Amino acid sequence: MMKNLPGAWLGLAILFCLISFGPLHDGAAARELPPQEEAALFSLADLGPVDFSPKAVEVEIFIAPDPDLTPCRRLMPQVWPQVQEFYRRLGVNLIMKEGLAGPGPLAPAQRLRVEMLTHKEWLARSFKSFNVEPPFRLRFLQVCRDKCAFAHLPLSVVHISFKRFQEMELSSKPGTDHANRNWLANLVIHELGHLLGLYHAHEFVNDPIPEFLPGGKTPNFMSQQIASRSELGWVDYQLRLIHSYLGRGKVYQQYAQVEFDPLRYLELIKKHNGYQEPPAAKTGATKKKPGKRGKPRTFDDDGDEDDD
Repeated sequence: MMKNLPGAWLGLAILFCLISFGPLHDGAAARELPPQEEAALFSLADLGPVDFSPKAVEVEIFIAPDPDLTPCRRLMPQVWPQVQEFYRRLGVNLIMKEGLAGPGPLAPAQRLRVEMLTHKEWLARSFKSFNVEPPFRLRFLQVCRDKCAFAHLPLSVVHISFKRFQEMELSSKPGTDHANRNWLANLVIHELGHLLGLYHAHEFVNDPIPEFLPGGKTPNFMSQQIASRSELGWVDYQLRLIHSYLGRGKVYQQYAQVEFDPLRYLELIKKHNGYQEPPAAKTGATKKKPGKRGKPRTFDDDGDEDDD
């Protein structure tokens, strides 16, 4: 089954073989659907009625009280308004809540959480979130050696290793503050996109989501070409997906059916929409719109190239 997973997850296939997932959310498991009903639910050809009225989503922001995160505490008051403005243009009003050490009452499509952590804390929370048992943690470290962020849709949480991100991506050179702010803002924008029901722009080669907008200059915010860009964009299809998810429409029902498991979701939309993955040897490269590749990505599930 792993060889048929959508492209962006191939680099983590071994990891998921090692992980023992617990229940993904509270409540009874969704009933198994007959084949015809499953095909109808996961078809994206028709999302049905979509409510495009503005949606409010609460987001807890937690910055670990560690001296290593002092730069993060300085940057976030400048970064967060950029994140809010981006989503405001999508019709999503992000309401910031100060995050405590423990999460509040999180819920998909309602209340989310972003945690800025030391690398040690990030690893510990990643172990817990993925339920990685001690015998498999060394392999987990190898798979995630170039990562600094994971979006956990079942938990409504984004974990970011700010220290690793700072070391690998941010510049300490004079005059780079603006680029650093853009990079961190773009990272948070991208990861929150996963918690709003979106998948990567490069996931499939024949879906309606390009890595670059027409013209080839503006990267899609769910692509992996977002490093320090001053402008990110989206396509109407993604706008419809977000509002269908936040409005408890068809996309939300799809995720609820798979208990908010993004792997299973991607399998089913691939199966029932005829989507095709990029060739395994070139996963992560844009096939739908040519453009320059950015610097090496360190966020979420971009592990394909790293593990070749």
